[in-house]
Amino acid sequence: MSLLTETASSTDSVTVENNEFDYSAAPANKRVSFHTIGCRLNQSETETLSRSFEQQGYTVVAETAQAEVCVINTCTVTEPSDAKNRQLIRTLHRKNPAAAIAVVGCYAQINPEEIAAIEGVNLVIGSAEKMQITDYLSQIDSHKSPIIVRPKINKSTFTNPVIPHSTAYITKSTKYQALKLGQADNSTASEPQQICDSMSQQNTRASLKIQDGCDFMCSFCIIPFARGRSRYREFQNLQEEARMLLDEGVQEIVITGVNVGTYKTGKRSIVDVIDFLNTLPGLSRIRISSIEPTTVPEILFQYMSDPQHKLVPFFHLPLQSGSDIILSQMKRRYTATEYADEIWRAFESVPDLCLGTDVMVGFPEENEAEFESTLNLLNKLPLTYFHVFPFSTREGTPAFRMEAQINPQVKQRRGEILRSLSSKKRRTFNQRFLAQTRNVLWEARKPDGTISGYTDNYIRVVLEDLNGPDLRNQLLRVTLKELKGQNVVGVQSI
Repeated sequence: MSLLTETASSTDSVTVENNEFDYSAAPANKRVSFHTIGCRLNQSETETLSRSFEQQGYTVVAETAQAEVCVINTCTVTEPSDAKNRQLIRTLHRKNPAAAIAVVGCYAQINPEEIAAIEGVNLVIGSAEKMQITDYLSQIDSHKSPIIVRPKINKSTFTNPVIPHSTAYITKSTKYQALKLGQADNSTASEPQQICDSMSQQNTRASLKIQDGCDFMCSFCIIPFARGRSRYREFQNLQEEARMLLDEGVQEIVITGVNVGTYKTGKRSIVDVIDFLNTLPGLSRIRISSIEPTTVPEILFQYMSDPQHKLVPFFHLPLQSGSDIILSQMKRRYTATEYADEIWRAFESVPDLCLGTDVMVGFPEENEAEFESTLNLLNKLPLTYFHVFPFSTREGTPAFRMEAQINPQVKQRRGEILRSLSSKKRRTFNQRFLAQTRNVLWEARKPDGTISGYTDNYIRVVLEDLNGPDLRNQLLRVTLKELKGQNVVGVQSI
């Protein structure tokens, strides 16, 4: 069965087509909680879903609160991700047995029947229809078995709903902040627990999805099957969302997608997206979440080097392996030397640049010499940090059929070696900036009273001022004082 063209069916579940539903049914006054596993793109999509539910009259509550509807936005990039999805479904059903559970996203696209078989699941929606989830909820009570919705994912240019938060949302979020600061209020003591955690941290940074799916077809990757082939968001639609986010007070916009460097609508590219965002008054920062090393326009180096430009000095360029043999088997589109040249070109072009990467250990047939090639390359390159992942077999990918799978203990050992190197590189990078003064965009205060935020070049700064004001969403000059683990302690500049 093709995962991209077939609709799941089973005698134990009800599979529906879009035209079977009456979308006019309005929800009762219900609460909904959202639970997200996976990448920044998933988090961005959950935010859009929460706005859609709010528009339909639902009250968005915290993950731990009781709710009539629980929405799980899933990841399936690794087998551990699938296990986390299943565990979360069972936990939610156990703690909230009366709730309707709707499972959406990548895992729902790949294994809908497996999800539908889990006790408590009412609705399973794949990648193509997940933004229309509220259209299906009114129907779940009329079926004894879970509903599965998984139509074909097409390659058409897409739009996302652009839905401002309601006055009620803003009022609750503001009230929550007041309660955290100990200001007078007539609310009940339990009210803050009924407000989604993400609400209290809203308006600092927001993700702007510009692209979905991928055409690169790396041999280990399930994403082209889970999200479809590469497709792009209509330019006017993303402009509308960016303006809306600024109206809500967002200071930093993070460009997200599966393969953002390939963005193309007509003659517009990712450079045009950045050029537009740079013109927006009130926006302080533009950040690219992750971009393939073969798709980086050279002009971005110039933008990042210009102190007046809003594009921050930050690149996350996935490597995956430092061995040409493994890169070829992975069907990556560069050699280790070509990747290194790109990293050095960026490093030498952009002052104070933070460079992150992804690296995989234990790809089938990766021997010690090939792992050493990866280790040596990472050690030599001016990288700031790396995310390390053990190879996980994904059925349906070419790598699933490869022989000489690597022992899990070997993967673990190699991963620990690379993570240790990453920690050292992060501390070395942070140390370079001690005694300097940089702008920090502050996030919400933590339960322990501390507040933290990020510099433009992605140094996490902690301000240990337990009795100070709430600086959330303020961009302030801070002197970087001393290292604290992977973070830096900062002192406000006068």
